[in-house]
Amino acid sequence: MRVGLILGLLTSGILLIIGLSTRQFETYSVISGTIGIICFLLAGIVSDSFISGDRARANYYTETNQDRKKRIRYSYLFFLLGAPNLLVAVVLTLNYI
Repeated sequence: MRVGLILGLLTSGILLIIGLSTRQFETYSVISGTIGIICFLLAGIVSDSFISGDRARANYYTETNQDRKKRIRYSYLFFLLGAPNLLVAVVLTLNYI
């Protein structure tokens, strides 16, 4: 989990510093927001959030406990990678206005 958070903080910190120092708020807001949205979508896909109940039930009973833990771990990784980037996108957008 720490790896996702550290990578998220690192990428968002770099984008925030570059965006504030070059005064190109809109460009780096779009980049950071795109990274955040893609990571949130990947987290949803990996965690099976976008499937129906019967499909989720079938997946639950056919996968092993180890596979389920790995899938949830990747979902957390993508979520923690995307959250700081979306926060930076909001900060840069508010700074642009």
